[in-house]
Amino acid sequence: MRKFPRQRILAFFLCALAANFAFAASTTSDIPQRKRQSPEVVRVLSANIRFPLDADNGTGNEWQLRKELARDVLLAQDADIICFQEFRKQHLEFLKDYFPGHARAGFVEGPDERKANTIFYSTKRFEKIAEGGVFLSPTPDVYRSKFEESASVRNVTRLHLRDRKTGRELMIWNTHLDHKYQTARDKQAAALVEQIKKRPADIPQIITGDFNCTAKTQAINTIKAGGFTDTYTALHGPADPGYTYHGFNGHNYGKSYGKIDFVFCNDRLRPTVAEIIKDSRVIDGVRRYPSDHYFVSTEFEYAKTKK
Repeated sequence: MRKFPRQRILAFFLCALAANFAFAASTTSDIPQRKRQSPEVVRVLSANIRFPLDADNGTGNEWQLRKELARDVLLAQDADIICFQEFRKQHLEFLKDYFPGHARAGFVEGPDERKANTIFYSTKRFEKIAEGGVFLSPTPDVYRSKFEESASVRNVTRLHLRDRKTGRELMIWNTHLDHKYQTARDKQAAALVEQIKKRPADIPQIITGDFNCTAKTQAINTIKAGGFTDTYTALHGPADPGYTYHGFNGHNYGKSYGKIDFVFCNDRLRPTVAEIIKDSRVIDGVRRYPSDHYFVSTEFEYAKTKK
């Protein structure tokens, strides 16, 4: 009978324990598990996860108190690709162990080497061809450049993938537009479209992000004019479904800026399911949310190749 070293047995036990723990975290009964229409679809999630702020301390909404809820909501989506906004080191340190089958892509945007528009993608489903990004500015390749009208530096992360199931290529653009000025957002959206035009038009492409503006603005119209469809509108109609930013108040949020978080696609993809994720949990008698934004998701099928 073959004998195994204690170290190997211990390592196997720890790996199994970690896998069971992650599985348990992903199957919490209060957060509904999203089932796919078919194994072939590609599911993409856009998630403004709210950067850690000192102002949140003592409110019950600080990252340390909502991280388990955020983890459970993210895992419940069973997403092949997760596009984050406001992603920081604290988020990565906690979440990375719960997504062992996902790799991370991003574009360094600041002096602290942060990758705020980070993308997680399934390495079982996809292989990476390339990743990169640019600043949304008149000089996109100049480090931390911005439009004069912009309150802060903004960028877009680009991820080029190959689907292991189909062999099809897929390009993801993940961004977060200016939080103060519509003029800046309009120019940033135009700069994003200019970057996309540099890529082959026959590649299926997806744009995700917190656009900080609604569907009726010039910024969103620029994205649409660039050949992209709002996947939620395509499936649910043109009526505004209500806010996706809610300030940790959910349905009790008193203001309504409308839907500002989007998943767009070009005509090489067909959206089949689109959802605004409104999951929450009562903690110590208070209803809590994973972020101050609702996450948004879309399932896609590849369109038939045009001849």
